[in-house]
Amino acid sequence: MSSDNRSSEDGQSGEGVFPEPLPLETLFHKYGIERSHADNVARNALELFDILHSIHGLDHEIRKFVEIAALVHDTGVVTGFENHHKAGRDILRLHPPSELPERLWPVIAWTAFLHKKKIGKKKLRKLKGKEFEKMPEDLQDFTFRVASLVRLADALDYSRMESRLGKVTFGKRGVRFEIEGQGAAIDAERMAKKGDLWHLLYDTKLEFRPASKK
Repeated sequence: MSSDNRSSEDGQSGEGVFPEPLPLETLFHKYGIERSHADNVARNALELFDILHSIHGLDHEIRKFVEIAALVHDTGVVTGFENHHKAGRDILRLHPPSELPERLWPVIAWTAFLHKKKIGKKKLRKLKGKEFEKMPEDLQDFTFRVASLVRLADALDYSRMESRLGKVTFGKRGVRFEIEGQGAAIDAERMAKKGDLWHLLYDTKLEFRPASKK
């Protein structure tokens, strides 16, 4: 990753760095974002947003933001896979999508950071020692809620086999998703793992299983 953003591994930004917003299409070309994966994750995120709306309660006007967050979640992958969540955060802090209002620029960067690794209570506590804590509490909460959807949406395309959401069943305390497609078993398992942040935020349990073959 270029050092022009002067941002360190622990999330502390360098002084004198001012964001330079870029259009989405410029971000795609500049950072070699895998367009097919980004589009699939955005599609998945919007479906999950709609299906789970009665639970997450985010305003409908936030739907477009969730789509953009999904489109740029892999911005840092050009630097290598292992730490691309950190690189993506730093890139998006320097070059947030110009389609977004300035107040939400930090949210898009931290959503990218939160999309990859396992998340538990300890990980959330560690964020308190980073720039993340400088955001207003409402934006911190908003970031977690958006990231919980993007994590699931990303997991649904983990196999890159065009998996899709199938039948959805609402129970008293949970929601069961059937996953369709050749990679359904792989992606259902991945969604179960990436549902960790969701389950820290909400009492409604999500379950994922491959759709039965007819």
